[in-house]
Amino acid sequence: MNIDYESGIKNIGNTRRLKDAFARAERGESLTIAFLGGSITQGSLASRPELCYAARVFAWWEETFPKAKFTFINAGIGATDSQFGCARAAEDVLSYKPDVISVEYAVNDMSTEHFLETFEGVVRKLLSADNSPAVYTFYNVCYDNGSSAELMHSKIARHYNIPAFSMQSTIYPLLLSGEIENREITPDDLHPNDRGHEMVASVITYGLDKIRKGEFSKEKEPERLEGAKLPAPLTANAYEDSVRYRNKNADVVSCEGWEVDEAPQDHITDIFKNGWTATKKGAKISFKVKGSCIGVQYRRTIKLPAPVAVAKVDGEEKATLNANFDETWGDKLCLDTLLDHGDAGEHIVEIEIVDAPEKSELPFYLVSVIASGNLKPLYLKPAFAHTIWGGERLRTDYGYDEPGDDIGECWGISAHKNGEGIIACGQFAGMKLSELWESHPELFGNKAPDGSRKLPYDRFPLLTKIIDAKADLSIQVHPDDEYAKVNENGSFGKTECWYVLDCPEDGSLVIGHNAKDKAELEDMIRGGKWDKFIREVPVKKGDFIQIDPGTVHAIKGGILLLETQQNSDITYRVYDYDRLQNGKPRELHIDKSIDVITVPAKSAEEAVVNFAEAPVNAVTQMYSCKYYTVSKVNVDGCVEYENRAPFLCVSVLEGDGEISGFKVNKGNHLILPSGWAKVLFSGKMELIISHV
Repeated sequence: MNIDYESGIKNIGNTRRLKDAFARAERGESLTIAFLGGSITQGSLASRPELCYAARVFAWWEETFPKAKFTFINAGIGATDSQFGCARAAEDVLSYKPDVISVEYAVNDMSTEHFLETFEGVVRKLLSADNSPAVYTFYNVCYDNGSSAELMHSKIARHYNIPAFSMQSTIYPLLLSGEIENREITPDDLHPNDRGHEMVASVITYGLDKIRKGEFSKEKEPERLEGAKLPAPLTANAYEDSVRYRNKNADVVSCEGWEVDEAPQDHITDIFKNGWTATKKGAKISFKVKGSCIGVQYRRTIKLPAPVAVAKVDGEEKATLNANFDETWGDKLCLDTLLDHGDAGEHIVEIEIVDAPEKSELPFYLVSVIASGNLKPLYLKPAFAHTIWGGERLRTDYGYDEPGDDIGECWGISAHKNGEGIIACGQFAGMKLSELWESHPELFGNKAPDGSRKLPYDRFPLLTKIIDAKADLSIQVHPDDEYAKVNENGSFGKTECWYVLDCPEDGSLVIGHNAKDKAELEDMIRGGKWDKFIREVPVKKGDFIQIDPGTVHAIKGGILLLETQQNSDITYRVYDYDRLQNGKPRELHIDKSIDVITVPAKSAEEAVVNFAEAPVNAVTQMYSCKYYTVSKVNVDGCVEYENRAPFLCVSVLEGDGEISGFKVNKGNHLILPSGWAKVLFSGKMELIISHV
């Protein structure tokens, strides 16, 4: 029998963690070796536990490093997939502080995007454990047709640069060639027998030994990347934070006709414990859970007939839970998905028995409810613009760590190349907002079921700034979408609005002009008749001003404001007070300005609306147009906001508090991603929120 072991090494990966474990074992230290997977990992159809592949691989560690002391953790549970693996990895594996973890679900998972995401959740959870364990994976195979989830799982192995070994490339070809017969290694074309387990173990230990000796070929040499930070996820990664609710930790809202099973669970394969049972039709139990993905686990039994239940989420029927199992090999722990990337937040899950045969041998067993996808805000690290008119207040008033006395702008929420926001923390830390928009459209409600984009934007559409004008800004105007598309290389136009955060008692803004028609406009501009042309409007703290394209405008010295705008940096300067920058006048855009300025200007009376006295503990809409909706939120206690936008931009202007349990402070800018249907603002603070 000639196994092509080299072809089974699908990914050598970054071997630093494994080599650290090898070095410790060589020194005679104590190590824990863990195995997470399904029935093959558990040892199904091996004649004795010590003959399953996991025990054989563990034996390789003991034989290879005789001075070390090893602990063996077999966390295999039959008929379970990586979705369940996400929920139980912490309790069944990471609680033992393992030094090396083998994870395998290739014949338990289907080759779908859903299991790409759940397998990624398992791998991320294992890799990010506090003790930084070495993690590798391998791919079992169905021996009758060669099927497995290797195609999907291998994407995760490559992305996280972990070792991966394949049975599809090593053992399965021997069956295709006729060198061995299926029944020599597997009784059912899925689970290996003793010989099959031995072969699986040999593929894994060959790869581990190659890594130990450093004998992999040059093209498979791993990148020597240091540090514990994980790359940004490939998927929406909603399942990494899965929480499993059983009778010890569940928030039971109501219970009628169900009994709590308090029998002790002696080991992890003692799976029908810590749940609830019911025997009578009409028995109901409901739970409060939090997340955007919800699953329910229950027992399917071969002891027929068995009860049938229905599962509802927020009153809507989602699944029929049929406890009747028409296989013969034994009872199965079944996991049904009730909600997949639905609204994030609290949900009520209800289970009701709808059919209960009188002669049922076993009650309906509800094992657990699993909730995942507790979406986290995307906190942003702002970009800053230093300008000839900027000051120090962005540092002194808002605490931004930016040096200089000419800080004109804080681009708090921005995906524009001229001032790109960076995700500050969490699983996407270090990514540019523009990159996240492209690679994870689902976070912005921009991914249809067929994978196409749902929103009518080819880039992140909004931009939020705080502007500190120590001196006057230039007199300027912005184009609309149509003009910018033709004249500015396909850029968005620039519709914007201002909310005045602070200003002197005699504060003013330039809003509009005094020309009656296009001829007078051109005469005033080209003739430099600025006293006649410019129209100043007095403003005070709390004023809101909408600046449509074509509106002549300028921020005057002493004004501090928040600006919400289209994602554009197209500005046409009409006049700049003949100031010099680096010894030269700044560029003006006279011809383009005359092209786009609206004549006559909107009346001054329509330009300014004050929201300083907006209601407390309420969300007050200040303006809405086809580009954005902008609202002020005054919080002194709690405010609940029903959100139906694809995503929500938030800037904290004053105070501190929490947004749905996440702490925020003055100067924070963040995005609440798609699925955040209910937002709870609490504390004492003032915010501006915006959305498309």
